[in-house]
Amino acid sequence: MTEHHRGTVMKKLLYESSRKVIKADGSEQIKKVTLVREHSLTISINGKHISDIICTNELLKELVIGFLFTEGYIESSEDISDIIYDEACENADVILNQSRTAGDKLSVREMKKVSPIEWKPEWIFRLAESFSEGLPLHSKTQGTHSCLLAQGDQILFNCEDLGRHNIVDKAVGYALLKGISLSDSILYISGRVPVDMMKKVIYSGIPVLVSKAVPTLDAALLAKEYGVTLIVRAYPDQIEICE
Repeated sequence: MTEHHRGTVMKKLLYESSRKVIKADGSEQIKKVTLVREHSLTISINGKHISDIICTNELLKELVIGFLFTEGYIESSEDISDIIYDEACENADVILNQSRTAGDKLSVREMKKVSPIEWKPEWIFRLAESFSEGLPLHSKTQGTHSCLLAQGDQILFNCEDLGRHNIVDKAVGYALLKGISLSDSILYISGRVPVDMMKKVIYSGIPVLVSKAVPTLDAALLAKEYGVTLIVRAYPDQIEICE
């Protein structure tokens, strides 16, 4: 993406505003702030309503494909014949290939043990350092979640969104579109890790999940049961490995 194009996208996503700041000593001041806009996206499959998502209005194709995969509607991006958007990109109708039944989930979505990979702490520290520099939307608003998709310490993709589940879906969707092996990948996210997010990671076969925040007990137990290496409170100088 060129700098000009990125600048145009950023203007579409952001809104400049102001707010009054009142301090404990009684003084007041006006503070300029930047807010991120919400985008409402309705996903349908062959005309059948599937879900409504509040998201950030970028990387919608990756979001849709990743969501359908992690929620069990498709087995790969090859199941999709086309995605038709309305003019405002508020409705996405996914056209499946004839071999798939419209709007039906896969018969039984089983969670399978993830194959572990060798990883090095220095990879995580380098990713944490890159992560701490911040992505554009969060740097301006402090109002989004962020993620990095990496193999080793090489960053393959980064994204931001209002929803912490959406960033996982965007990363998974990107990998499916680009033919990137998720079974060799590390996913680094900004937010806490609840059990439904961990399920998305397990379904996707991602072997290493790194979070700047913390997991719930249920998510940590699920990671241990299914072989996901869960690294939390990940900073440039320290990480914690769940056991």
